[in-house]
Amino acid sequence: MNPKSDKWFFNFSGATLLLTSLAKLYSSAGHAKVLAVQDQLLHLGYRPLMILTAGVEVAVAVFLVKSANDVKRCLALLWLSGNFLFDHLGNDLLGVRLCPCLGQLTDRLPLPKGLAELVFQFLALYWFLTSLNMLWREWGSAQWALLFSPMKKPSRTLSPRLNACPHAALRL
Repeated sequence: MNPKSDKWFFNFSGATLLLTSLAKLYSSAGHAKVLAVQDQLLHLGYRPLMILTAGVEVAVAVFLVKSANDVKRCLALLWLSGNFLFDHLGNDLLGVRLCPCLGQLTDRLPLPKGLAELVFQFLALYWFLTSLNMLWREWGSAQWALLFSPMKKPSRTLSPRLNACPHAALRL
């Protein structure tokens, strides 16, 4: 990716997070029965959980759009998408198939049941893998380059053998 596509990726991710947070806030104000149920993994009611998640999504969305530091933006999106993925994995392991992530808004869309959730799970995986890749490019490759850069000549030591060949210490 180049800086232009990186900016597009973060702006798209921020806009999507903002839209999903608005959907969560809209749904949390409703009267659906699922809002009275407690999440089996986090042991919180779905209504406060949706409000809390929407607040975190808004904060991350604003950070993604406003920040100029790509490494910090990658870390923020990696953290959030990782949490989404682990939450879905934990619920799957517990046998919970209910995910009111977007609330009753998905019921009003002309989509097959479960398609919106599948799209957002795929999107979370895409955010996770892409931000991990970008983090590797921005930060990781520089760190590996430092590790494998030629060793500097050591200062004069008492051993003439080490002065003759800087890598001699590795052969001792």
